[in-house]
Amino acid sequence: MDRRTTFALLLCMLVFALFTALQTKYMPKPDPKAAATALKQAGPMPVAGTPATTPVPAATEAAASALPATPAVPVQHVVLETPLYRATFSNLGARLESFELKRYSAAWGASRFGANPHGRPAHDREVGEGDRVQLRSTPLFAFDLGSGAAVRSLANTTYAVEESTGTDGHVAAVTFVARDSAGFEVRQVWRSRPDSYLLDYDVTVNGAPAGTADWSLTARSWPLMTESNPDNDARLVRGIGLIGKDVKRDGAQGLINKTPKVHEGAVHWAGVQSHYFLGVFTPVGAEGRSVTNAGAAYTVTDDDKARLPKNSKPTQPIAQSTMVMGAPASGTQRFAVYFGPADYFAIAKVAGAGRPGSLQLEKAVDMGASWLLPFSYPLLQLLRLLESWVRNYGLAILLLATVVRLVLHPLNMSSMKSMRAMQRLQPEMERLKEKYKDKPEAMNAAVMALYKENKVNPAGGCLPMLLQMPLFFALYAVLNTAIDLRQAPFVGWIHDLSAPDHLFDLAGFPVHLLPLIMAATGFVQQRMTPTPSQQQSTMYMMNFVMLFIFYQLPSGLVFYWTVMNLYTVLQQWLVIREDKGVVVVTQTGPVRAK
Repeated sequence: MDRRTTFALLLCMLVFALFTALQTKYMPKPDPKAAATALKQAGPMPVAGTPATTPVPAATEAAASALPATPAVPVQHVVLETPLYRATFSNLGARLESFELKRYSAAWGASRFGANPHGRPAHDREVGEGDRVQLRSTPLFAFDLGSGAAVRSLANTTYAVEESTGTDGHVAAVTFVARDSAGFEVRQVWRSRPDSYLLDYDVTVNGAPAGTADWSLTARSWPLMTESNPDNDARLVRGIGLIGKDVKRDGAQGLINKTPKVHEGAVHWAGVQSHYFLGVFTPVGAEGRSVTNAGAAYTVTDDDKARLPKNSKPTQPIAQSTMVMGAPASGTQRFAVYFGPADYFAIAKVAGAGRPGSLQLEKAVDMGASWLLPFSYPLLQLLRLLESWVRNYGLAILLLATVVRLVLHPLNMSSMKSMRAMQRLQPEMERLKEKYKDKPEAMNAAVMALYKENKVNPAGGCLPMLLQMPLFFALYAVLNTAIDLRQAPFVGWIHDLSAPDHLFDLAGFPVHLLPLIMAATGFVQQRMTPTPSQQQSTMYMMNFVMLFIFYQLPSGLVFYWTVMNLYTVLQQWLVIREDKGVVVVTQTGPVRAK
């Protein structure tokens, strides 16, 4: 490289380091007044670890209760429990307040290894009671009559509670009933399913007053207290809904202090999601007519900070999704409600994917664009299969990269050989351009003849790369979103494949080793790639751009990319070795390539 290129690269490195450090340490803090306003508008948030007893939507808070509170009925909590979860309800508003996932650990970092000695996520076993993921909000799920400004809130209504005990001694169903002297009655029934994150939810309304033909159902997300990389995961906190055939996703961060997003149409389901967990509800045999997604800021408390990584942002986004559906003044509507892991196969299993009457809840799991799904899901299945053999997701990623590389080997070799052949012809092409610089037609004819004599396809280097792009995007979606990698350690300093491989902080700058190794292997790859000299600087610059993009991404994804770089270097070495002594046919005669 010349001095100018070297200086440009060093300057890029310096700018990148300074930007990352400043972003981490000196990012402008959210306006407390603005955050407080957003919280008031979207409803108060509970202190982490404390069950909430306050209603959510501002509209419902301001409206008069559709049913009066019953002083004779005390506020109480009811628990539905299965081997998979522990769901806590309040009879104040008959709302779901927390959902404790028994097979997903809330711990991260070194403290996790005592309970996870084999380096496997806790998907198939129960986690210690004090170490479980708890989805909490105010509430997670609630039902109201009416919609918009005409909503008749049930948030302050205390319900009578009827319980049904299952065969294992746990409550399998709970019924909330509220009625007034005029015969207006609301009945809400929750039923658990064994070995399923899907709950059955029935609502019966009898004798509703005029103007309450609409029903509003609201789901709310939870603070990211249990994730190792909450600042990065915050971008994936969203309100979601399946309207017609399209899944609508609205990021909560972009909606804080903004007008909520309204989607009208045939609503099959709606809900909220974070990076690895989601809450979705769907009317069975019916449709909603609109979904409204909103965002609010949750201010991290001093107690929260002890559970969060160092230098985490002082606020976290909260998503809220409200579905409105028309309903008769009297009648019953059944719903299916899912709170649990964003695991495509688990959701597809409980929701009947691919079968008549499917709830289509599996579409809530973001595995890339619809045209990528034929690639994404087989790759995820293959990753899980490989992990079941080697019992380590880092090794499984290594094997996955190996399988992918073997499948693509013919295409990659063809591309590399074509590019190498073009490089061999470069001196002769420069000579032809000089010879026919005033005769473009003659130059084009001579160049095409040169290609033909040497059996070189000028598009041969690009076409194989284009054919691989769907697979690349599918792999990116799988490794960036798969819950399987959550809290999955690999080796040494890589404690969590779903988070950056943080080594230490250097003057406030987080040092991640894998992205640096990836950039180094990319640099070696580019040095070996046959590229015209005038494009070398651009290629080196692209390598630093890739470093910038990948620096905060999950280490599992960065590790995969690093392995693929190493395989590319190996293939290029093989091509270069085969290339020695190849004869190039020119206008002046055959020339042996160096």
